[in-house]
Amino acid sequence: MRTMFRRKISILVAPHGGGGGWSVVVPLPLAVGAALLFAVLIAGGFVGALVGWDGLARGRENAHLAREVARLEEEVRRIGVLDRELVELREFETRVRRWAGIGNAEYLPDTREPGAAPGWEAEDRLLAEIPLFPPVTGWVSRGFEPGLDGHAGLDFPGETGDPVRASAPGVVRSARWDDTFGEVVVLDHGNGLTSTYGHNDTLLVEVGDLVSAGEELARLGSTGRSSAPHLHFEVRAGEQPLDPRRLLASVW
Repeated sequence: MRTMFRRKISILVAPHGGGGGWSVVVPLPLAVGAALLFAVLIAGGFVGALVGWDGLARGRENAHLAREVARLEEEVRRIGVLDRELVELREFETRVRRWAGIGNAEYLPDTREPGAAPGWEAEDRLLAEIPLFPPVTGWVSRGFEPGLDGHAGLDFPGETGDPVRASAPGVVRSARWDDTFGEVVVLDHGNGLTSTYGHNDTLLVEVGDLVSAGEELARLGSTGRSSAPHLHFEVRAGEQPLDPRRLLASVW
């Protein structure tokens, strides 16, 4: 073993094409160590190159995924826009049917003067029907209370499953679940006038449906933030809540 450590090797360096050269004598262990170090450096460089290439590939893949996510988000946004446009088109079709007196509009009274030509003014009058009829039969357990912390409508107690009826002709603007009002229906009566029917057990209409005064919208219940079966009924002009008692014909 000692003999091996004492051995030396000569490294000869000669220029191409002749000429003087030179040599260096190094111990064998040093030469082996240098060779091993060189091999480790070469291997490390190779591994580093592989890691760098993998990182570059992952970076390209992440960039591609980011572009795909952005594209999908744009598609979702466009679908949302198309969905809103579809609802608006359904409402527009409903208004045209009412104006023309076809389809679901046979129950609507003709409010035009005798001999008057149909027009959008007449349609606006039809859409601006005022909620005049109580949506359920019974009494009012809580009335309208103005103010931010007040009560924006009337509460009608009843039995689960009692019919909830439209207070005036209108188009169903919303028929969905709400964390506060549970299963809720919102009718658009035109010119910014809407009516809301909350805490229903079951909904019987869909967005875009045209309903007549007295038509059944839902079945009374106790969904959402409710302690007992009842209907919460609101009437709004734009965002301003109105006291339904001033409108309804038989609520005292």
